[in-house]
Amino acid sequence: MEEHNPKKLHIEHLRALKVLGKGAMGTVFLAHNHISDPEGNYPFALKVIEKSLLHLKRNDAERRARWEMSVLASINNHPFLPTLLGSFETHDLLGWAVPFCSGGDLNVLRYNQNDRVFSYSAIKFYLAQIVCALAHLHSMGIAYRDLKPENVLIQGSGHVTLTDFDLSRKLAFRKKKHGSFETDATFRELKPPPPPPPPRRNNLTRILTYGSGFETGLRKTKSARVSPRRASFACGKRSNSFVGTEEYVSPEVVRGEGHEFGVDWWALGILAYEMLYGRTPFRGKNRKETFRNVLMKRPEFVGSRTDLIDLIERLLEKDPNKRLGHFKGAEEIKEHVFFNGLRWDLLTEVERPPIVPPSVDVDFVTGVTFDVREFFLKLRAPPSLPPSPGRSMSSSEDDVDVSLTEF
Repeated sequence: MEEHNPKKLHIEHLRALKVLGKGAMGTVFLAHNHISDPEGNYPFALKVIEKSLLHLKRNDAERRARWEMSVLASINNHPFLPTLLGSFETHDLLGWAVPFCSGGDLNVLRYNQNDRVFSYSAIKFYLAQIVCALAHLHSMGIAYRDLKPENVLIQGSGHVTLTDFDLSRKLAFRKKKHGSFETDATFRELKPPPPPPPPRRNNLTRILTYGSGFETGLRKTKSARVSPRRASFACGKRSNSFVGTEEYVSPEVVRGEGHEFGVDWWALGILAYEMLYGRTPFRGKNRKETFRNVLMKRPEFVGSRTDLIDLIERLLEKDPNKRLGHFKGAEEIKEHVFFNGLRWDLLTEVERPPIVPPSVDVDFVTGVTFDVREFFLKLRAPPSLPPSPGRSMSSSEDDVDVSLTEF
């Protein structure tokens, strides 16, 4: 991948305004550079990971973190994908900055709608941009593999940005005998590149109809990630990693058959269904039932058949070789009748999106900031009371491998 040279950040120059979120892979802050931007007029999202915790986790978490940085560094000014603004590394911390999306995420936005679902025009608007983002990643040979509402951030303009690339995977073209490149279905998985060395010290109606959390308390998609197995690189063209989010995992991943870019088009179908109905189609009482539904159950639709339902049904084809997008990738999705009349070339020019997102409160008050290093030092402070006996502190549902023999 071609990499662009992001700016080197100095952790001593960074001040955090608030914590945006915490996850298994690190903590995300709203931060600013108090040297170049003392007033905090240009905040950014800063993801910071403790190296000591990475080494305690399974599945090579540090490699995945560095891989995410390399993916971000290779993206250059795409309207629906983040750009790496800069990074830093100390003996105990690893961090990188990306543009801040003040509109929250798609899950938060949906919960703010009447009946917690989106209108057709909003669904078309968001799906079109996500298709463009996935198409760009696929053109770089990258399968995203973690599409879900929480990973679709909303910019202040109302446009989307995909985030979190630690589960993505680099795939490579193979040439046909006559010299031309094969389609998406003939990609093979490559090992990620070695980690980088440490630092040295217009109108919406015209476009869509042309020619025709950060809050708490929301029910997020059941987002316990399926524990990735170490991928096999011997098969020549597929990824065999078992990764994703339970309700968004494709049948071929559940079956362990190996997978290609079609997993992203399956996830797009799940996302479209959730945007339409406010729920995912295969969610069960537990992980086992969810996976059984993914393998066996057909999605249920309510009301008269529409172009959107047809799109979702074709994206949720259980056979990846028959799924929409298998032969021509994103172009197949763009050609679907649901998108008839949409001006793809004008998507970025929409000045009034179907939904104007409420901005996350980022008011900057002089002095009301904190040092990122001190934040982690306080976390490492010994507790006043010993932890209660029982479940190991290092154990997590996310790290439990799933046996597929029960199916």
